[in-house]
Amino acid sequence: MLNTAADVPGQNDRATERLLRRTILFANLAPAHIGNLAALSRSQTVRRGSAICRQGDPMPAVLALAYGSAMVALRRPDGGRRTVRFIGPRECFGLAPALHNRPCPVDVIALADSLVISVPVPPLLRLLGVDPGFTRALLRELSNNYLALLEELQQSVQKNAVQRLASYLASLAEPNGTPHTWIARLPVSKTLLADRLGITKETMSRLLRELMSQGAIEVARRDITILDRNLLASAGR
Repeated sequence: MLNTAADVPGQNDRATERLLRRTILFANLAPAHIGNLAALSRSQTVRRGSAICRQGDPMPAVLALAYGSAMVALRRPDGGRRTVRFIGPRECFGLAPALHNRPCPVDVIALADSLVISVPVPPLLRLLGVDPGFTRALLRELSNNYLALLEELQQSVQKNAVQRLASYLASLAEPNGTPHTWIARLPVSKTLLADRLGITKETMSRLLRELMSQGAIEVARRDITILDRNLLASAGR
């Protein structure tokens, strides 16, 4: 795990503490608790395209992404990968395998130069006994991961390609400043997004053109303006 980056020793505990404080899981920890975690944690830079962890690697720690981005991918029998999730700043990965002392079940690859903080399991388990707020945060994180997995299965089983694309765009939608329009900014390239949705890049380009011709969206590189959310929601039905 994290075998492609130079280690940043623990003398930078204050910086690690500030970075941990920004993550969703550790945001509300008491100062003494987060200071202890920072002293026991390890920060490493991982270059774009390098593995943060690989399938089968031991997972003695929970990984927090301080900055950068990463993809979670399953290996295919032919040696390729299927992207199943993107990880952004403030997110954690590896809770379940780390807490169960199991190896990493997937490949996690940096999509940009990233800083990853490894938080060891023993102090996390101790926190569960003394900090009810952290216990609730941990349960929320685990339940959110579980629900996201169920949603991914539902999408792949019950929705066709255009419905999966439309649903993903809707999940990214933010107000655009223009009445009744929204913007969906793709966090990754169209190639990676197509893989995440289980379609080819060519299929995705065709579906985007179809949605544009219907008046549901406009496309400008990674910025997709949603002109009609109802029309987008009904795509493929």
